[in-house]
Amino acid sequence: MEAAQSAALTRGSSTGLVSRTHSASQIKKLLESRNDRDVLDGMRKVISLMYSSEPSLPFFSAVVKNVASTNIEVKKLVYIYLVHHAEAEPDLALLSINTIQKSLTDQNPQVRAMALRTMSGIRVPVISQIVSLAIKRGCGDMSPHVRKAAALAIPKCYRLDPNTLPQLVGYVSTLLGDTQYFVAGPAVSAFLEICPDRIDLIHKHYRSLAKKLVDMDEWGQLATLRLLTSYARKCFPRKIEKMKSAVSRGFYDDEQGGETQGDGEEYEMPVIDPDLELLFRSCRLLLQNRNSAVIVSVVRCFLYLAPAEYLAATVGPLVALLRSPQDIQHVALYNIVVVSLKHPKLFTKYVSHFFVHASDPPHIWRLKLEVLTILFPHCGLHLKGVIINELEHFSNGADEDLVRESVRALGRCAQNDPSTAKQCLGVLLRQITSLDETLVSESLTLSSL
Repeated sequence: MEAAQSAALTRGSSTGLVSRTHSASQIKKLLESRNDRDVLDGMRKVISLMYSSEPSLPFFSAVVKNVASTNIEVKKLVYIYLVHHAEAEPDLALLSINTIQKSLTDQNPQVRAMALRTMSGIRVPVISQIVSLAIKRGCGDMSPHVRKAAALAIPKCYRLDPNTLPQLVGYVSTLLGDTQYFVAGPAVSAFLEICPDRIDLIHKHYRSLAKKLVDMDEWGQLATLRLLTSYARKCFPRKIEKMKSAVSRGFYDDEQGGETQGDGEEYEMPVIDPDLELLFRSCRLLLQNRNSAVIVSVVRCFLYLAPAEYLAATVGPLVALLRSPQDIQHVALYNIVVVSLKHPKLFTKYVSHFFVHASDPPHIWRLKLEVLTILFPHCGLHLKGVIINELEHFSNGADEDLVRESVRALGRCAQNDPSTAKQCLGVLLRQITSLDETLVSESLTLSSL
């Protein structure tokens, strides 16, 4: 993160005109200077060239010489440059590996973490074993920031050489149990990338991951929700306990004066495992998250694992996503359709949120119409009338596709709820006199069903 901020500062302070105002020889002279300020100035110019898509590879040998610099700002920029160009100059990049390895033992944890990130980012397969050893060292580092860098390096090492998998699985197992939440999150992401089927590694870490879920960053929360949902579906099968309803007794039915007996009708009640309850408690706290993807992940977790009363808590936050940009609206509506197919009554009080707006694009209003037809049979009489009026209004619009789908939605409403079939049919018959051929055609087709 700090290296990225440094690069951003460089791009902001230097312009694409650097190549015109400073010749290559001047930049090389700065890079070869013994003054840290000159070297830093030269590195900023080189990084600016690199991000401006102008030739910066000719400076590779001059840049690599500064990899051993004691100035941390210079070191950051050298590492950024190395990662960017290592594939183009693998032989020269390998010359810097020894120096980077030495930085892994630096007293400054920031330097150690940066060295590990850089080494794992150099995409030269020859160094895969060196990277693996560096990750092993990082897993046991006293600094949590270095351990986080080790967790982030694991997928890179695996992509570099899949043969390192057995070693990497051991590192992942260690990092999953880390006491710091910002280390456990990247460890979960690494697990999902390199060995998602090794569910046995999760058993001893399940509770600690569930407790750390709330404190993780958004990316860690998404990965951990995905993992724990999958884990719970496999390891916590739904349990149902048969109960008997109590039956009232007459006053003189029992000499002992008891008022109820347990020989009534049998009914089934879901039994929630305490470990699953722990996950649900952590997930409920995430419903106030600012990241829409986290909210959707919680909804899916509850949909797959929880009884309806838990799912009810997700409805408000999920509907609130309809005030977001259109791409988020689309995802939210898709999930609302999925949930409403199983639990339609949860959404009936939010019916007005699914009315079509004139500015809605087709992929949005199609899903809104789908939700309205699903909820229609479960609404009260007043809301049913409101939905029918809305559909009638849009069946008279100028958009042919919206007209067609609105009429079809009216037909589905009539089929799903016979009590309003006459009202829906009346609307369809009124449309037959319209001058719109599309509207008349759809109305006649549905009226004949």
